[in-house]
Amino acid sequence: MRIGVETFTVHKRFPLTISRGTTSETTNVWVRIEQEGIEAWGEGSPFSLGKATSLSSSSSDPGTEGFLPPTPHKQTTEILLEALEVVIPMLEAFSPWEHQQIERVLEEVQVPSAAWASIDLAIHDWLGKRVGLPLWRLWGLNRRRIVPISSTVGISDPDKARQRVQDWIPITGAHVLKIKLGSPDGIAADQQMLLAIRDEAPEAELSVDANGGWSLEEGIEMCNWLASQGVRHF
Repeated sequence: MRIGVETFTVHKRFPLTISRGTTSETTNVWVRIEQEGIEAWGEGSPFSLGKATSLSSSSSDPGTEGFLPPTPHKQTTEILLEALEVVIPMLEAFSPWEHQQIERVLEEVQVPSAAWASIDLAIHDWLGKRVGLPLWRLWGLNRRRIVPISSTVGISDPDKARQRVQDWIPITGAHVLKIKLGSPDGIAADQQMLLAIRDEAPEAELSVDANGGWSLEEGIEMCNWLASQGVRHF
């Protein structure tokens, strides 16, 4: 199969603030595979946790220590592109039907998870197109049990959080809100923000992601408090 890579930039409708900072855009990678006249695509997004540092101390030989050291660092767009540049020549002798063999190479080389995902998605996209089925049917899933879409509300003060809920719900129609907490102003600020959102959207299902923004003691305190507020997931 032929494999190509390109990048594209996603501009967020609203800048997103989490405990580790604020982003307004993300440059993702597209992996394209072609075989039997069928073109398929998979996407990989950079993020700030995972098994990736740089490739400067790694080896491209799967028989050595591996591709990346298992320490948590950012998976930047540059790291994803560099990883794909190394691993793609090892995969082009396979066909999309040989998924297990492809995964064995990705595992041996310790490809960053976001780069691995882009290849895996492209393979599944190809398989679905090849047999003429959407993936949910190819996998034997029940569409009525699909997890509902959620909209994310970044860290902000209560008034801005209310406004973001007013912005998002008409756009997405979502009934599930994922709330980013871990404010630099402390857990009292987190609590006030969540209460404002719950007041603005009392029927919405709430989940919380603090992105490592709390200490152990704060996390225990907030878990108990969030449970009392009816938050479903943390």
